[in-house]
Amino acid sequence: MVVGLTGMSGAGKSTATQAFAECGFHIIDCDIVARAVIIRSPCIDEVRGAFPEVFTNRIFDRKKAAKYLFSNAQKLDKYQNIVFPYVVYAIVRETNECDNHSIVLDAPTLFQSGADDFCDKIVAVTADRQTCITRIVNRDKIGEHDAVMRLNNQPDEAYFRRRCDYVIQNNGDLNELRQNIYRCEANINSVSNFRGDIACY
Repeated sequence: MVVGLTGMSGAGKSTATQAFAECGFHIIDCDIVARAVIIRSPCIDEVRGAFPEVFTNRIFDRKKAAKYLFSNAQKLDKYQNIVFPYVVYAIVRETNECDNHSIVLDAPTLFQSGADDFCDKIVAVTADRQTCITRIVNRDKIGEHDAVMRLNNQPDEAYFRRRCDYVIQNNGDLNELRQNIYRCEANINSVSNFRGDIACY
C-alpha cells in the first residue's frame, strides 16, 4: 500500500511523516529525491539552460531558486515541468525496489508532479493560513513576505479537501497531530481496499 502524504507548507507534515514511520511505514521523502535528481545530468543541464539565475558558480543554489521561483507562478510551473518527470521516475523506482509493502510518499507537490497516480490513499495536513505563515517564518528563518509568496504559489486547504481521502487540520499542538495521524493510519489499514469519502479529524 502506498500512502501519499501532502499538505500546506507549515502545516506540520514533517511531524505527520514521523508518526507514519513509527507505525511501520517506509518513508520516501520526495524532497530528498528531488535534491538528488537536480544535481544529476540530464536534469541539471535542462534547469541550468532554462534558469541560469538560480546558479552560483555553476552550482544549483536552493535558496536563490526558492526566492526566484516562488515569486513568479509561470517560472515555477516551467521549473516543475522540467524537474518533475525525473523525480517521479526516481520515486517509482524506489517504490518498486522497496521490500516494505507499506510506503508513505512524503510529497509537498504530490498532485502537481502526478505522483498521486501511484497512491492507494492520500492524506493531507493543513492549518489556518496565518498559522502556516508563522510556522514558515520561524522554521525557515525568512521574512513574512517570502512566506506569504510561498503559500500563494501552493494549493489552499479547499484544494486538498476536494482531492484527498483524509484531511487533518493541525492548528493545535504536535501531540494532538500525532494522535490524529495514528487514528488515520489505523483507519487506512482497516479499509485498505476502499477509497471512500474524506474523513477530517
